[in-house]
Amino acid sequence: MNKLVEKFRERRNGQKGFTLIELLVVIAIIAILAAIAIPQYAKYRQSAFNAAALSDLKNVQTAAEAYFADHEVYP
Repeated sequence: MNKLVEKFRERRNGQKGFTLIELLVVIAIIAILAAIAIPQYAKYRQSAFNAAALSDLKNVQTAAEAYFADHEVYP
C-alpha cells in the first residue's frame, strides 16, 4: 500500500489539487444522487400536504358536529 502511495505522489510531480477526471466523477455522482432525491422529496412533500388537508377536513367536521350538538342546526 505504501508503494502505491509513493507512485501516485511521484506521478503528480509535486502538484497539489484534484484532477479534472476526479472532479467530473464527483459531480456526476452528486448529479445522480440529486436526480434520485428530488422526485422523492416532491413525493413526500405532496403526501404531507394531503395529510394536512385531510386533518383540516376532520377538524372542520368535528367543529360542525360540536355546533350541531349545541344548536341543533348545522352552520
